[in-house]
This record gives sequence, C-alpha cells and structure tokens, in this order.
Amino acid sequence: MKKFSIVIYICLVLAIIGGIGFGTFHYLFGGLEKDTSFRDTLDRLEQDYSSASKDSDVLNNAKITNIAIFGVDTEAGDSGRSDATMIVSLDNEHNKIKITSIARDSLVHIPQRDTYEKLTHAYAYGGASLAVATINENFNTNINDYISVNFSEMSDIIDLVGGVEIDMSEEELNHISKYTKDLSGLSVGKITVNGEQAVAYSRIRYIDSDYQRNGRQREVLNSMFNKARKMKKTEYPAFIKKCLELCITSLDYKELVSMSSILTKSDLEFEQFSVPLETTCDVWGGIQASSGAWVYIYNTKRASGDLLEFIYEDIYDDANIKLPDATVTRDFVKPEDKQS
Repeated sequence: MKKFSIVIYICLVLAIIGGIGFGTFHYLFGGLEKDTSFRDTLDRLEQDYSSASKDSDVLNNAKITNIAIFGVDTEAGDSGRSDATMIVSLDNEHNKIKITSIARDSLVHIPQRDTYEKLTHAYAYGGASLAVATINENFNTNINDYISVNFSEMSDIIDLVGGVEIDMSEEELNHISKYTKDLSGLSVGKITVNGEQAVAYSRIRYIDSDYQRNGRQREVLNSMFNKARKMKKTEYPAFIKKCLELCITSLDYKELVSMSSILTKSDLEFEQFSVPLETTCDVWGGIQASSGAWVYIYNTKRASGDLLEFIYEDIYDDANIKLPDATVTRDFVKPEDKQS
C-alpha cells in the first residue's frame, strides 16, 4: 500500500518539474537503494512454473506496467512479513493508474518452498523476489519490479505531506490505541492525523475483515496522493529525495523517469480493486489445521481472472487466455481443517 504512493510521488515530481538537469537527478536519486539481484533471482524462481500473463504476448506487449508494492512490518526493509501487498498498474492504454490490494492472509502456494501458507509469509521467507514469484504464480500476473517500504518509515513520508485525512469510526477509534500511543486529536468522523496515527489506522485488525483493512490502507494512500498534489513545486525535490531514501526497489532512476509520462495525461483516472472478490471467488475464512493460523481460502483461478480483467480490461478479454487450474480452492483443505 505504502509503496505505490512513492512511485506516484516520484512520477508526479518529474512530471511537474520536468527538464531538470543531471545535478538535480543526482540529488533526487542519490539515496535510491536499488536491489540489483532481484530480477535474476526472480527469473530463477519462475523457471519452475508458468504464468498466464508472462506467457501471453498480448499482455506482455500491452502498454501496462505492473509493480508490486510491499509494506513491511520490520525495521529492516529486506526481511519480515509484507503486512500490506498491493499491485500498482500504470495503464497507458486506458490512461489509468490502478491500485489492487491482495489480502495478506490469502492462502497461496509459495514456490521453491513448495508449501501452502499465507501470502504475507512469502516476503519473510525469500524477500521481494519470492513474494513477487508467489503473486505471479498464484494470480497469473507478470510483475517484474517492486518497491518496499517499512511501516515505521511510512509515517515519516506522511508527515512530510502534513498528515492525511481519514474518516474514523467509533470502533476504529476504540482499537487504534493498540497500534499507537499518540492519541492526540483523535475523534470519530473526518479528521487529519499525523504519520504515526495514519499507519496505526491502516494496521487496525480484528474489528472487521481484511477487506476493510485494505480499504483503510487505500484511504490513507489516496489522501497522501491528494496532499502531495497540493504541495508547492519547490517542496518536491526534498520530498522525493526523502521518499527514495526510505525505499528498496528493483527500479533505477531512468525507469522511474520513464514512468512519469502517464501523469502528463489530462484525462488520467485512478481506480481501485481488491482480491479476492467475495461474489466470484467462493471465499471462505477459517483456521488452517497444519499451522493453526486464520487464512483466506478462495478460488485463485477465479481471482486471477477478476484481477487480470481489472488490470487489462478489453486487452484481457480479447486475449482469450486459458488460465491454469487454481493453486487453491475452497475444497483445498480437508473437512477437519474447516473450523470457524
């Protein structure tokens, strides 16, 4: 969730202050930490399975770039679980930027380890490369890049834009103290919160479902973007430099610059999506007997179709892709595993 904002901020800066020289680029991107081993590692992991999108010339040639966004819950950006997993799609075919949340507790097949566990565990086991390979295998995507940011670092970025506006419910207000000690100014209704409070709000769990939790994350994300758009042009260089210093990514500054062109389109639209859709994917949630953990179980083939249709729209419809069998379905677990 948090990462997408960084990509967009970078693009926004470049679109607004275009024409800057090498010295400015060096200033902006000097703190960028690039993961140089990611793509080679991802290629090795993906030799063991086939992805419908990667095998499709139609989807690979589409003017759509998909980037994985990981919000990590540890002080070290290269370890820990991905507490938030999103896909940002820069769609130059339909002039849209699309944000997709994938439920962190989704039961998925994790390649290389050949195990079925929560999606959030893939990042802890093998970093971004294994997490991206897991998304690509289970949801038939063709993601080749990522950006990762730590939750604690995300609060700094939010503070740089002057906080964000959220709509706090009474139940959320009663539970936010589990994630922050800073309760100043918090109340029910639309309020502006600081970085620490915003991260705490986006991490609230157990009062509802992963859908609502993902919704809170996207609410913070959208508010961040709206605040960033209102910043003064002179504030952008320092802002972007700070954002980049908090990131680990497979992208370099030239690739980030190339992405910026989409933001110059006057008719640019923003759309959101969430995986799984309960109406199509036969979603069931319960305790996995082998691990004792609560998981989302659903038909990943149906989820793949929903996701690819959202990302590619008519391009996917025209591609006539035959999706492979689901890696996980409702019937994946044994009857004795189905505990409430």
